Amino acid sequence: MRKTGVTTLALAGLGLALALSVPAFANEPRCNKARHVAGIEKPLPTLETRLDAGEPIRIVALGSSSTEGTPNLSKKEIYPAVLERVLAREVLNPVEILNRGKGGETIAHMLARLDRDVIAEKPDLVIWQLGVNDVLSMDGVESAIADMRIALQRLRDRRIPVVLMDLQVAPMVDSDKDTPVMQAAIAEAARAEGVLHFHRYEIMKNLVSTQTAAMDDLVMGDGLHMTAFGHLCTGTLLAQQIAKSSLMRLAATRPRE
Repeated sequence: MRKTGVTTLALAGLGLALALSVPAFANEPRCNKARHVAGIEKPLPTLETRLDAGEPIRIVALGSSSTEGTPNLSKKEIYPAVLERVLAREVLNPVEILNRGKGGETIAHMLARLDRDVIAEKPDLVIWQLGVNDVLSMDGVESAIADMRIALQRLRDRRIPVVLMDLQVAPMVDSDKDTPVMQAAIAEAARAEGVLHFHRYEIMKNLVSTQTAAMDDLVMGDGLHMTAFGHLCTGTLLAQQIAKSSLMRLAATRPRE
């Protein structure tokens, strides 16, 4: 039963300092206040190997409108572009992010184009922003969760590392009964697969609950889509999680001067 309604290349300096005491994201202090809820870092051997060899890093961003962007925001303001800029400052290698977001898509839609739009690009990492449209368009998300597991299995079989990005805080999302179910399923899938989980929902919730930002700062007037500030915090804190994960072993093993 259905409900009604509803890139570029960049070079950067070495980011080993992020493992020490140098603040990496002083450009937006409000975002930094939610860093502690963004999610734990886990080793990313594929990225680590390419970083150590000085090779380019290719990342595919798969998702819906939070990834593709919305007409009222410039391409430079959406999270994949922010992520590319910030991550490029944290690692030595060239970074390329391919935006494969399509507004309005469910997990089933993204599964259908996984081979063509993601696997065929031979990425070193996939960031999968998922679940919002399934929650808003379906009464019950069991089939969506099953499709998520199929997609993760395909990526695991090809040894492609993944970051799962969960839902956003927004009035339309918060009021849907399927939101807690989807959130729990994403968290469980991340644990079961051993992949990174970017806690977008908790970041936005923390910024609002601590009065660091108002809901209007993060979510547009339509009650759903992220503002430029929401994209900025998403891209910035995600870059930190990925950079720390890809550099954590190198930072631990390389001698310090």
